Amino acid sequence: MNTTPSEILDTFGKRLKHALKIRNVSQAELAAVIGLKQQAIFLLCKEKSKGTKHAFAIARYLRVDPEWLILGSGQPPSGIEGEDGQPQDDLLAYGLLTSQERGLLTHFRGLTKAQRDEEALSVEKMARLNKEVLAELSKTLK
Repeated sequence: MNTTPSEILDTFGKRLKHALKIRNVSQAELAAVIGLKQQAIFLLCKEKSKGTKHAFAIARYLRVDPEWLILGSGQPPSGIEGEDGQPQDDLLAYGLLTSQERGLLTHFRGLTKAQRDEEALSVEKMARLNKEVLAELSKTLK
């Protein structure tokens, strides 16, 4: 009998452990970011763990759908097949990108490599110019 991903990852602890693995994040790193001790993350990764009040912060840092992490439903992260058997794109998962970010990502993915490089260079130039303008404005206001 074959097991499905939802059967294998049927607890919060198993889902957390899996998300850490596919995101290549250590328990210590997650603990430091969330403001917990590594031992607390270790305990959360146990099979019988029911969750934590920090679940939303954990989901955000690991770039996974909070509903998937907490309940096992919702959008699974990359590396897990959805109900249709196709790999899921975690960047487009519920709650992880705004509609504006989704639009930008869709636009960017439609570009050729040369167009992507050109757009990235333009964005870097704009960011640098913006930083310079803000620095000058800050000097003027002092």
